[in-house]
Amino acid sequence: MKPGGQFNEGILREDIKKIAESGFFSSVSYEIESSDKGIDVKVIVVENPVVKNIYFKGNNVFKTKDLIEYLGVNKGDILNEIKLLSGVEKIKEKYKEKQFYFAEVDYDTMEKEDGVILNVLINEQGRRYVSRIVFKGNKVFSDSRLRGLMKIKQRNMPFIRGSFKPDLFEKDIRILENFYKENGFLNAKVGGVVSIDTKSKGLKIEISVNEGNKYYVGDIRFEGNLLVDDKELRNKLSLKKKGDIFNRKFADENLRNLSVFYINRGHLKVKVSEIPIAGEKPDVIDIVYSIEPGNVYTAGEIIVRGNYKTKDKVIRREVKILPGDKITSEKLQKSFNNLFDLNYFDKINIYPEFTGVNTADIVVDVEEKEKTGIFLIGGGYSSVDDVVGMISISQSNFDITNPPKFVGGGQSISLMTQLGTEVDSYKLSFTEPYFLDKPVWFGFDLYRMRKFLSDYTDQRTGGALRIGRRWEKSSLGLTGRIEEITLSDIDIPSITSQEGDYRKNSITGTFLYSALDRKRSPNRGIRYEVSVEYSGDILGGDVNFLKPVLENDIYYPLGKWTFHSKTYAGAVEAIGDTEEVPIYEKFFGGGIGTVRGYQERSLGPKDGDYPLGGQAIFAQNFELIYPLYQDILKGVLFFDIGNVWEDWDSIDELRKGVGAGIKVVIPFLNAPIEIYYGYALDRKDDEPESRWHIGMWFGF
Repeated sequence: MKPGGQFNEGILREDIKKIAESGFFSSVSYEIESSDKGIDVKVIVVENPVVKNIYFKGNNVFKTKDLIEYLGVNKGDILNEIKLLSGVEKIKEKYKEKQFYFAEVDYDTMEKEDGVILNVLINEQGRRYVSRIVFKGNKVFSDSRLRGLMKIKQRNMPFIRGSFKPDLFEKDIRILENFYKENGFLNAKVGGVVSIDTKSKGLKIEISVNEGNKYYVGDIRFEGNLLVDDKELRNKLSLKKKGDIFNRKFADENLRNLSVFYINRGHLKVKVSEIPIAGEKPDVIDIVYSIEPGNVYTAGEIIVRGNYKTKDKVIRREVKILPGDKITSEKLQKSFNNLFDLNYFDKINIYPEFTGVNTADIVVDVEEKEKTGIFLIGGGYSSVDDVVGMISISQSNFDITNPPKFVGGGQSISLMTQLGTEVDSYKLSFTEPYFLDKPVWFGFDLYRMRKFLSDYTDQRTGGALRIGRRWEKSSLGLTGRIEEITLSDIDIPSITSQEGDYRKNSITGTFLYSALDRKRSPNRGIRYEVSVEYSGDILGGDVNFLKPVLENDIYYPLGKWTFHSKTYAGAVEAIGDTEEVPIYEKFFGGGIGTVRGYQERSLGPKDGDYPLGGQAIFAQNFELIYPLYQDILKGVLFFDIGNVWEDWDSIDELRKGVGAGIKVVIPFLNAPIEIYYGYALDRKDDEPESRWHIGMWFGF
């Protein structure tokens, strides 16, 4: 209400209520008086007292100055009980972050003439661990089986701490309930309470289980406008055999699989319903899937939102749906993966925005990373290059046509130098992935590299031009290279004649086929790469050879694990007037990328203790990869087999290695950090039985 406005007692009461809810007054009321000029309104308030002092009692975990900050009430403030209650709750949350889940926080006030003294009373209760997990009502599954499914564990010093977290406790209840439903107990209910164990003074978790009856699958039928033969639909089912245990997880997969089947045919608004019907026996459930496909939707406009640095065309060219195309979930997922692989965005959301009876715009809504340029100073260690220092400047979203910012065009540029005990190098690279807005890449490299090996020094200075054409799942590229090579400090008696300077002119053709679900951290798919390098002869130079190389990767999901098979094979043959392939063009084996468990460069022909390399190589890696933390930290179990030979005519034994390790995939680094420990299964007398293999970078 305002002076001069129309009087409304209902509005006045709302105003009084707002004043009372401010928390600054212990009493708020009003009086109304009539006069010749109208109605006078008098608001009577009793102010809360001023906080004269604040005392905390019982706190050991937090310092008083920190608690005052969390409380949000300071000496000299008017006592505001709403703000005070909010501060008390914040202190409780801070205790929970320290795993003091049962801390009690309360307050009282002591009135003085010039204000109040505020006492905050804390009973921390101590950090408690789970001493016991007990079950009630379970008959089919044992306590130990159910306990093993839980994320929270009983304390078992010194190995298991038994830490308690409320969010994990809630997840464990869902895990146990889902476990029962996946084993046919569709009506199972699981609950739990936490209390103080009077014996151990730790926490006691009591899980109550109502198992209910176990159910089996009966007949499965389809009804509605199916559009296809029901046999084709049955092939999409995970739960489909009569007599199988009714697994709720597989039943939900049936709904998803059937929906995706129709969505991939353009029926974006398909409705698939599961109708359970009592079967021929009390424990049997028949299932009817009711399907309403709806209209087929085609794409209207492609709308890009949220980008302020990256050009629209850079985003649009990664979207695999064009105006007029049938919209499918497969194409939407492929578009998402393409944008994810660019590593330009923190968030990506692709969805249809319906505009008509059978049309929908495709909206690409992105949240850009604050920076796509990286300045990295760091150091690292690898089993091949020993200790290395590195300085790198790179921009993965470069735009040569956009000065002075030079960002947003989807080009990549990098300048990197490495200085170490066994290598120093300098390299400048640039790539335009869509030359003239076509799926054609063009780029160049300028470099100088020197490797100080134990038995010789290899120095290379050169440049390369790269061009290629990309299709949906394949690409074809050509790389022309000119190098000046210097071999020096050779200690290997049989190749001292190779010391000197060489000119190498080569061209490499590369064919790549990739059907991986994504480039970074793939989980499913296959990848082939075949390259042939031709050097010398009609290209000039001092070195003449032909070098074909094959690489193959296969990824397949096995639950939470991913199976990875990697095959690497290569050969090199001297041609023209070159009688012997120089050592710097030969293959070396042992370590990461070939056969782990053996020293780097140790496999293949030797001159005494000196590795000579070979003209033929084969390596097969089998890995089981487990995500320890998202797509960043992964555990790896491996079995490697392979060797290096003088040539393909001299192939004999294959050397084998097994082991385990971890892989850390950091988005802004070009290569993962890898640490493996491998055992040599076919070691010789002068070889160690096991060894570490390390490849890592640390930026700062």
